[in-house]
Amino acid sequence: MPHRPRLPLAILAAVVVFAISATVSTETLFGQDAVPAVDSPATDTPAAAPAAEETPNAVQPTAEPAAEPAAEPAAEPAADDPDADDVMNDLDSLDPPSDPPPSELAPELPEQPISPEQEALFAEFEAKRKIWEQTLKEMKTIQIMHSNGVDKSAKSMDRFYELRDRARGELNDLFKAAEAFFMERQDEYNTVSLLATVIDYRRSSSYYDDSFNVAKRLIEVGVNMPFLEQIAGRSAFVEGKFDEVLPIYQRYVDSNGPEKLEDVDKMIVGLLNFYPPWWEEELKARAADEAAGDLPRVRLETTSGPVVLELFEDQAPNTVANFIQLVESGFYDESEFYQVVDDLLALGGDPTGDGSGTSGRFLPDEHDRPDRRRIFRGSIFMAKRQTAPDSGKMVPNSASSQFAIALMPIVPKELEQTVFGRVVEGMDVVCSFRRVDPTKKKEQQVILPPDRIISAKVLRKRDHEYSVEYAR
Repeated sequence: MPHRPRLPLAILAAVVVFAISATVSTETLFGQDAVPAVDSPATDTPAAAPAAEETPNAVQPTAEPAAEPAAEPAAEPAADDPDADDVMNDLDSLDPPSDPPPSELAPELPEQPISPEQEALFAEFEAKRKIWEQTLKEMKTIQIMHSNGVDKSAKSMDRFYELRDRARGELNDLFKAAEAFFMERQDEYNTVSLLATVIDYRRSSSYYDDSFNVAKRLIEVGVNMPFLEQIAGRSAFVEGKFDEVLPIYQRYVDSNGPEKLEDVDKMIVGLLNFYPPWWEEELKARAADEAAGDLPRVRLETTSGPVVLELFEDQAPNTVANFIQLVESGFYDESEFYQVVDDLLALGGDPTGDGSGTSGRFLPDEHDRPDRRRIFRGSIFMAKRQTAPDSGKMVPNSASSQFAIALMPIVPKELEQTVFGRVVEGMDVVCSFRRVDPTKKKEQQVILPPDRIISAKVLRKRDHEYSVEYAR
């Protein structure tokens, strides 16, 4: 069987973590806070938000429980870029997880002869690994030159961001190649360890897409890591494999006790009774959207990479018109995702960055239309003002410019916010945004800058004028 020298997991994890950290650009890995309690309304109003009645505070919805290149000559340094320094500081502060006992990682399987088909799958895995490693080497070269002050130019940082986006795609391709080989052979250490490390990172960043099959198979072959049940249950839910969810959580509870279930897992269990029909309804709506092929799309260039949004003009025409107008006017450029909470949402669109900002105009609600969309993972919905702190009730017609991207489905007691689109590309980018949770601030904690929208651009829209009707 083709075989490379076995890498200790800590070494492999260091490579994977460097790459993932580079691709997310600003997030310090393996040091995030736990998910917020789902029992209490996640409607935190930033302390800096003014109390003036005429300036609505943006609020969150209630979550209901239930090849190394040769160095070029040093370029002329550009003005210091805080985002660039932020990226490099994060890379320098990596602390890979400790190496678990081999018995936890790889099951005891006898060496088996390799078939030609398996050999081809392994060769593909190795080829993709080399491509990915080559990209990492160039990123590391840029990082070293930046950290040493040799080249802090805009050109080098543009190259770094280009490589970051490429590395993210290459890691996803490598993950799929490792998965394909692993489904045929479970006795090759490097594929098993890479899959387990990436799965663990995905869990820590609320990224559950395309992870269920790997997590489930790792469990089945005896890989003994508790986080596998967590991501398997969450991924099964996100991917619509609802019959798989409860057996996985039951296994987790049997092994670890019910007190170890996190709030997001309890929420998922509570949603199972009524969520599946909503998901079927959403899938039909998405199929209709794809068949039409003409819904407006907007590209957000963020400090962690590109994100493409598709806008539900048919169900929220006025809200979509407002969003398009703001994008085309440059309103969202340089605005921050000032609140990002694990397994809940990323909140942005505030020109002040503290939760108090608006565009100066307010929109009639469209959440009560008969064809309105619900809040699923990746949905985009308008933020509104609460009637009172922690009330969970919204002031009618108070949406303006602030919007949220849901990291998990959000099911309020009553849908009071307009869902006007969803992420169609770059959900992994959204999941990588630096967590900013006002309820988790600690004394003497270093506050790092939030991710932000560098620029927003309309990629596609229908051939008509997008006029907006305002509430007041």
